[in-house]
Amino acid sequence: MSMGQIPRVVLWLLLSFAASAALARPPDFPAPKDAKVSAVADEMTIAGRSMAVRAFVTDDSVDEVVEFYKDAWKEPPVDGAPGCAVETEALAPWTLITRVEDDYVMTAQVMERQPKGAFGFLALGRLPEPGKPPVAPPAPPSMQGSEVLSNITSHDAGKSAQTAMLHNDKSLASNVNFYRGQYQDWRVDTDKEVSRGKMHALAFTRGREQVVITIQGGRDGSHIVLNSVKHDLL
Repeated sequence: MSMGQIPRVVLWLLLSFAASAALARPPDFPAPKDAKVSAVADEMTIAGRSMAVRAFVTDDSVDEVVEFYKDAWKEPPVDGAPGCAVETEALAPWTLITRVEDDYVMTAQVMERQPKGAFGFLALGRLPEPGKPPVAPPAPPSMQGSEVLSNITSHDAGKSAQTAMLHNDKSLASNVNFYRGQYQDWRVDTDKEVSRGKMHALAFTRGREQVVITIQGGRDGSHIVLNSVKHDLL
């Protein structure tokens, strides 16, 4: 699963609940027993909501992972509420196990792995505060009329990053020229045609910032993926 798909899962869950404005420490969010866990982002902002995301791989089956969380989260956070919710159809083939606790939502997203076992993501984020709209991430540079399909910012030790996916009805050449002009004062690291003229790659650097852009042209216009990284001062 690509990073661009994680936001839709987590956002769907975040918007499914209401929350109080009371502050609380994040609850314990266990990983499946004996799973190998790695950090995806310490602080990822998706649709204005901040969350931490981890990835995991386990030899256990999807059903065993579900049972692990049913047992770990069997105590309801509020009297009369379920300990967790399991959803198998909304984002098939992914299974979602969700728990809301102390103004946080915890989501284990798991899928079968071949030849055996399972893999997935663990997302922990605060629920939206009533009446407080999310702070939108900065808009990526784009040609007029472009649609932003996804826009993710993350903050990890030593750097901050933004990944945006866009689409517009302009030609490949028009988009290439736009971004060349947008970053004309930056150092050009890459500016080359790939895939027999169907795609173009650009990369620019200025100080501690780097931007990498891939543009794919087609009959319906162009699809753009823009990745920018800014390193902190050492």
